[in-house]
Amino acid sequence: MRSKTHINLLTSTWLIALLGVFLMSAQDSGCNRRNSDSIASAAKEAKSVQFLVKKLQNRNLQAVNHLNAQAKVYVEGNGQSISANANIIWIRDSILWMNVKKFGLEAVRVLVTKDSVITLNRLEKTWSARSMAALQNDYSLPEGFALLQQFLLASAWLDPAMELKSGVKDAHHQLSGTTDKIAADYLVEEGSFLLKRETFEQKSDQRNVSFFFDNYKKTGAAGQFPYLRRVQAFSPETDQIRIELELYNVEINVPKQYRFEIPSSYEKAE
Repeated sequence: MRSKTHINLLTSTWLIALLGVFLMSAQDSGCNRRNSDSIASAAKEAKSVQFLVKKLQNRNLQAVNHLNAQAKVYVEGNGQSISANANIIWIRDSILWMNVKKFGLEAVRVLVTKDSVITLNRLEKTWSARSMAALQNDYSLPEGFALLQQFLLASAWLDPAMELKSGVKDAHHQLSGTTDKIAADYLVEEGSFLLKRETFEQKSDQRNVSFFFDNYKKTGAAGQFPYLRRVQAFSPETDQIRIELELYNVEINVPKQYRFEIPSSYEKAE
């Protein structure tokens, strides 16, 4: 019988891989990591929708085609918490590869493509696969791999068909809107106009996911790039999952080889 720790690590890794990489909010965790590279002042007056959208879109990251990083990962869910380390390789419009290590040993390896997420469980010598469409439904995501890429680069996903409105919320500028399927909410920092949080909620049920971005630093072609990512997700199947991922040794546009093979001795998980 699989241990709960193994099950939680796998479940969380699916989510990390899909969302890009992770919520212990600053209030929940007791940490207070500030973005030292931006002007952290409180927003007092609402800006226009056009102004805020332009600010978000001005952060053009089309020149970023490869990203490699290491990360410290903290996961909390189902009454348990897990800390691990990860290596990440991303290639634009192609793949996200990641391995997760615990006590120096590889526990999980993940390959995300435009269509699927494949996971190797090194602890139990099994493998499993799910479609991207199924994971989109699980976590109320409006897009699959395209949204994953934008999350990796901390670029807001904006639906052109969504009618947005602006305001001020929690001392940040706010954009919010809905479509026939989802509600979206964005918080933007005053002064720097960097994305601090985006939330998507499925209108038909309670599924929702929030992405938090912090500790922005200047990083070559990526410009202002957040080294701290937090995710809070809820679905009826997984309940609440909170993830924090702190990146380090980030490399931009440095192509790197990766390996992903399913050993013939591994069994397909049910």
